[in-house]
Amino acid sequence: MMRSILFFLSFFIFSLSACDSPNLRNIEGNKKILIGKWHRFSMANGYSEFDIDSQYIVFYNQKVGRLGLPYKIENDSLKYLTNHYAAKITDYGDSVFLEGNDSTKATLYRFKEPYVPFKTIPEAGDSLSFASYIAGFDKRIIRELEKAGIKISNGMEKPEGPVYEELLIKSNNK
Repeated sequence: MMRSILFFLSFFIFSLSACDSPNLRNIEGNKKILIGKWHRFSMANGYSEFDIDSQYIVFYNQKVGRLGLPYKIENDSLKYLTNHYAAKITDYGDSVFLEGNDSTKATLYRFKEPYVPFKTIPEAGDSLSFASYIAGFDKRIIRELEKAGIKISNGMEKPEGPVYEELLIKSNNK
């Protein structure tokens, strides 16, 4: 009798835990991981900033400008609703690693300092808020380029090596 009660009790506990879907928690957890403001830099794609809420990923970069795409989370993957792009998400706390279905890899870094979110800035490029955002954006691009080892000069400094025109003249004289 005691054995059958223990069997019934253990069966009941396991059946209750099986009803609790871990995928639902994972989906909501992954979506919460992504919500916020992010940035990334790569030599191929340049510098981009992302503003992610529960429905849209809005990004801004110097190539495309501002673009917003609806997305969803399935298990541990991010999928755009209007594009065939999907990526596996790996959370590292202050950064998120995305492995895309198009063989791309990207690391998004969470912003530590507050900044003007471009999602709320009007599309008009002549607005004061857009101008202040772009000024900050340019500073952040320069900072990322310098981190990557690319020095930005203001044009007033004398270059350390020969300038392009001098190299061209030397190559033509040979």
